[in-house]
Amino acid sequence: MFDKHDTEVLVVGAGPAGLLAALRLAERDVEVTLIDSQERPAARSYALALHPASLQLLAEVGLAEELVARGHRVDKVAFYDSRERRAEISFGELPGDFPFVLVLPQEELEAALVARLGRRGVHVRWNWRLARLEPGGKRARAMIETLAKDSIGYPIATTGWVVTKAFDLNAGFVIGADGYGSTVRRYLDVDFDEVGPRQFYGIFEIAANGPSRDEMRVVLADGDDGPTADVLWPLSQARWRWSFQLSDSWEFVPQTRTKRRHPIAIGEDAFPYLDESRLNELIEARAPWFAARIDDVRWSVGVRFERRLAARFGHDNAWLAGDAAHLACPIGVQSMNVGLREAAELARVMAEILRQGASADLLRAYDHERRAEWRQLQGLDGGPRPLDDAGEWVKANRRRIPPCVPASGLELRRLLLQLGLDLAS
Repeated sequence: MFDKHDTEVLVVGAGPAGLLAALRLAERDVEVTLIDSQERPAARSYALALHPASLQLLAEVGLAEELVARGHRVDKVAFYDSRERRAEISFGELPGDFPFVLVLPQEELEAALVARLGRRGVHVRWNWRLARLEPGGKRARAMIETLAKDSIGYPIATTGWVVTKAFDLNAGFVIGADGYGSTVRRYLDVDFDEVGPRQFYGIFEIAANGPSRDEMRVVLADGDDGPTADVLWPLSQARWRWSFQLSDSWEFVPQTRTKRRHPIAIGEDAFPYLDESRLNELIEARAPWFAARIDDVRWSVGVRFERRLAARFGHDNAWLAGDAAHLACPIGVQSMNVGLREAAELARVMAEILRQGASADLLRAYDHERRAEWRQLQGLDGGPRPLDDAGEWVKANRRRIPPCVPASGLELRRLLLQLGLDLAS
């Protein structure tokens, strides 16, 4: 049952960040083992938004062109209060080859990365679970378990997971891209504290003849429930997704016996159903300017989002990227996109250490830079400074705006300057 294996880099988690990290390592001829405890790629049709910087990263691995052809382009962000348009940002003013945000299903991004990895001879080891990790020393030591489904129970059989094999795997480095419940983070003994209040959202994907299809619309409202941040994303020519911030409990979820309204599963998580009447109430209260006829509510769920930040991004020979290290406001899709940048950076640094004898100080610099940027993105070091040309509404909402902009780094700073806000370096 026990074998021994060795690899230069072990990547844990085959979501977008883990896939990109493995691909960038393989391109540098670094031996990489990519594992995921899931049975196969999850059928995640949930749409995500790729920032301009993420599209540039994907262009570097030859994937941007095909993804742009499959996705929906968003050129602007419009900001509203509950009644009227207040400000807008144009991605067209950014330099570079991708002055826009791309919306597409997550499964398409992951499938493209998996296929490109396969052409490099790297295959995801599905059903491989990290059971234990001992970082430090010359090589990190991991205990890997392979999983399989087995029928158990009598007289009524049920299906459960069993461990079919366990073995040690020694790795020069480990990248933990294994998400919110990161096993790598746990064995690194890194705290993952909340840095802001959790947020509850009602998410509705609809078919409608909506407003401008080239812009996302952010609604910053102040109502009876306090300040809220909502967003309308165009997904295609006739599909939209509304995300409305709700109260801090699930009491708003209607009780019903209709099968369609049972909790909805996304991956391994289940979320309560929200009915169309709730959507209409929210639109009337917070976005009365949305006058489109809704032809169908394709699906709707209630989801809880948390704001968390790892105390460290790793140490010794095990490091974190993506949601394993941070969770943020969902509107700007910053956690996933910055996670792609982190994955690419870790791959570059580890390859330089392994192939060129670079100093491990590069990893300590990664930790410092990541924590500094995320403290800024989470608003822990203050918000942007209003300039003389900032409008009064923008000034009043200067701390609420940055998490709602789908950008990070220098791109975020340039976009905020369009509103008269200066985000300090």
